[in-house]
Amino acid sequence: MNFLEALQSHSLHQPDQLALQVLSPEGGHWLTWSELWDAFQETVFVLQSLGVMRGNRIGILSENSLPWILLDLACHQLHAVSVPLNTQLSQSQLTEQLKHSGVSLLFTEALNLPLVDAEVGVPIVVTGGAVPDSVNAELVIIGAWNSLVTASRVGRSAEIQNARWAVPASLPDRIASIVYTSGTTGEAKGVMLTEDNLVFNAEMALKRYQFDRSTHQFNFLPFFHAFGRTCDFYVWLLGGHQLTLASDRQTASHEVAQANPTHINGVPYFFEKLLILSQQKEVPTQALGERLIQINSGGATLTKSIFDDFTELDVAVLEGYGLTETSPVATLAGRDAIKYGSVGRALDQTAIKINSEGEVIIRGRHVCAGYYRNAQESDQLLSEGWLCTGDLGTLDEDGFLYLTGRKTELIVTSSGKNIWPQTIEQLLSSHEGIEQVMVVGDQQKFLTAIIVPNWEYFADSTDVSGTPEQWKDSPNVERWFQYLVDQCLENRAAYEQIGQLVLMSDPWTSEAGQLTAKGTLRRGVIKAQLVDVLDRLYRG
Repeated sequence: MNFLEALQSHSLHQPDQLALQVLSPEGGHWLTWSELWDAFQETVFVLQSLGVMRGNRIGILSENSLPWILLDLACHQLHAVSVPLNTQLSQSQLTEQLKHSGVSLLFTEALNLPLVDAEVGVPIVVTGGAVPDSVNAELVIIGAWNSLVTASRVGRSAEIQNARWAVPASLPDRIASIVYTSGTTGEAKGVMLTEDNLVFNAEMALKRYQFDRSTHQFNFLPFFHAFGRTCDFYVWLLGGHQLTLASDRQTASHEVAQANPTHINGVPYFFEKLLILSQQKEVPTQALGERLIQINSGGATLTKSIFDDFTELDVAVLEGYGLTETSPVATLAGRDAIKYGSVGRALDQTAIKINSEGEVIIRGRHVCAGYYRNAQESDQLLSEGWLCTGDLGTLDEDGFLYLTGRKTELIVTSSGKNIWPQTIEQLLSSHEGIEQVMVVGDQQKFLTAIIVPNWEYFADSTDVSGTPEQWKDSPNVERWFQYLVDQCLENRAAYEQIGQLVLMSDPWTSEAGQLTAKGTLRRGVIKAQLVDVLDRLYRG
């Protein structure tokens, strides 16, 4: 059963059952399965009236919302290709992805309009309110979503108004979505996910979660990332239970008790915040609700203390692993099969192996079709039918996967953001004031840049007396370099910004073991030499 067949079935067999709650500062608004089906049908009419056809790429630049869900489902109906776009991108990053994907229509919230470069020329529909008066006149604004829906109702005859779209036959191999992710060089790559990739992965995740109609999921993970889209949106749609959308990702932890869910998908940083909040209440249920029985943490490593604290509250702690290229779930624990430190076992009909280099390799129906407009990377995606992940790991006798490291130097923050340090380092080292730089922050809340400044440039620019040994620990000097760093990264996403600096008085050398003979950073050595400094920064 595909997503649209599931929605249609729920609307027929449990039409009055509450399906989706959308929270806002004013409270929560519920929709039944029947109401969702009607809203979906109406959305299809609107997209068709805008000329959306099979194969068109449709951009969605928005936080999670009812329109996000309806637009994605309408794309499935019309066999268009949805392109979820990260709202945290800089304008230059967004422009690159809009141009690369070739979207013919962009749906975005008004607050994201400043991110859209008018030179892209893509027609825009504003969701979540009216078109602001102060909008850039050079943008091609079709109108506000609500106005288009109203106009669509008025313009349809009674016969068409009462018509219902037939759910199209499944086309398993059609490209249903292009989702952008960081590539090996740090440049974004468009992962092509087929209808079968998405449906199969959601089916297998639903099975492993052991959900039933009494399940109530709480969502704050963004749908523009694969984890939230598959494990919250699509799993809910296939399962036919209840889903609540948080009003805002930043305040979502404060809405859990109001939603009173049975299951939450999230990242370690969120669950840490939730525990802190529960400890501030008289009883934990004032923060967690009274029905929470299961959480699924992904995107980064969960600490033993968080695992133990939830376990003591009789909440099953599931961990999982995957990539955008695997739609994304490859492994997942089950509530009756949990081992701390493991990211679970392979989903059903999925094969996981460790190759001769200790790398995790994956094969299954959820492995993507390749990278959009990137034949070279697509050709290198599989090796003898297996997806090479770049992650190192081991499998125990029960098939549980344990991740031990990475072949690559990718940083994954505690909030699950993937960052290629080389990209940030290249931008910083291009400035005359920085001779050498290394960016760290794996499993942390923010990035730190360890910088060997061009002290001669600093002295000439500031006319400050002293020595590098004195300057490196000066708060004023640190602020000077922080401003320089911020200027270098002004076009990067918010999560790629540098939160702290460590200034070095002397350059790194191969003689001191900090560089290879070719001059490449020996990251492990540098981090080990500064372990106490970094520990103090991150503990503070």
